[in-house]
Amino acid sequence: MDVLDRSRLRAIGAASVLAVLAGSAVAQDKITVTFANWASAEGTTRPGIEQAIADFEAANPNIDIVSESISFSEIARQLVLRARSGNPPDVAQISGNDTILLAQTGALEPLDGYLSEDLKANIKPGALSTLMVGDQLIAFPWNQSPAGLWYNKNILEQAGLDPDSPPHTIEELTAALETIHEQMPDVIPLGIDTTNRAFALTSNWPWMQTFGAIPVGEGATGGDSEEMKAYLTWLRDLANKGLIDPGRKIGEFRPLAAQDLVAFHWDQVLLQGVIQATNGMSDEDFYDAWGVTTLPVGAEGAPHSFEGGHQLIMFGNSPNKEAAWSFIEYLSTNPTAIDVYTVGVNSSLPSIVSTGDAQVDAKLDTPIFNAFSEEIIPTLSTQPYGADYAAAATAIMAGVQEAVTGDRPIDEIAASIQQQLQ
Repeated sequence: MDVLDRSRLRAIGAASVLAVLAGSAVAQDKITVTFANWASAEGTTRPGIEQAIADFEAANPNIDIVSESISFSEIARQLVLRARSGNPPDVAQISGNDTILLAQTGALEPLDGYLSEDLKANIKPGALSTLMVGDQLIAFPWNQSPAGLWYNKNILEQAGLDPDSPPHTIEELTAALETIHEQMPDVIPLGIDTTNRAFALTSNWPWMQTFGAIPVGEGATGGDSEEMKAYLTWLRDLANKGLIDPGRKIGEFRPLAAQDLVAFHWDQVLLQGVIQATNGMSDEDFYDAWGVTTLPVGAEGAPHSFEGGHQLIMFGNSPNKEAAWSFIEYLSTNPTAIDVYTVGVNSSLPSIVSTGDAQVDAKLDTPIFNAFSEEIIPTLSTQPYGADYAAAATAIMAGVQEAVTGDRPIDEIAASIQQQLQ
């Protein structure tokens, strides 16, 4: 080998060493953000969240997102355990009562200081209010999925009802249910979840409020109040007349709704996506066939709803808080992420007024999305979430189940609920 060849080899070797060192430096400079979520654990949402993560990493080459798939039913328990052991992820997906349970561990990072003034101005009214614990924002609304009263216009028309004038009061709704059952006995007049689980109480809570009943929490009237008895009596009457189908979870009504077998359904904004995925209905046909409105009012005259959307939380011992926040903000507000995940596979609404992208905003300008944003979201009510909520839910929903399936006197059921709550 001549001197020239040896020089070339030395040059090549030196270049290789420099490349390795440079690569190591880049690798060492990369920030890793762990993200616990159930979106990647479910077949429907997995492609969307994986794409959103890939897009974020492409836009932020110095950040790696490590997605940890945990089932919806397990994620809260695992996160509480990990928070207590000092080994939580940086960011996690959470919802409902579980969000407050995580906040009560004291392990969450308050997010108030991370929001820019522009972001605060772009957030929908009320989107943050249910996520405040004291004066601290303990989670950021990834998406919103409130509940509304969906109605099948074709069924209403066939039953001789006005499809352009859905019921405004409980009395009007009850009369419409009776008419539908009489005219179309194979149709479930009202889909409402009466199962014994915490989510069912969340779903029933706005209905209880409509009757003036607040079983637990601030301003509680108790489990044996006249208002609670009125609600239980109304549900029993619906069940005895065949106007509801007791025992079905909220999701079990959705495929039936897609088959035109449910007239009214108390469900979240995502119902549209489920129906269209089930029966292949086009957007135009869907808007012709389905509408959504606020919950009918009771004696107090105000409608109510619950927020079933998902939140993003950051843990206080995260070593990479700025990177973690940038990921939270991206998933919640970036137009591409909203298009790919929030609307694309999760069939829900972003928590911001405008994405800043005309094409994405156009996708949000639909009769259904506008009804939720303009009419239903303003009726959201805060629920008394916390450590005692699940236990209270068991007692309350056991009473609801007994009311719709048994013949024990309502007074006794209500007294039993109150005894267990105490």
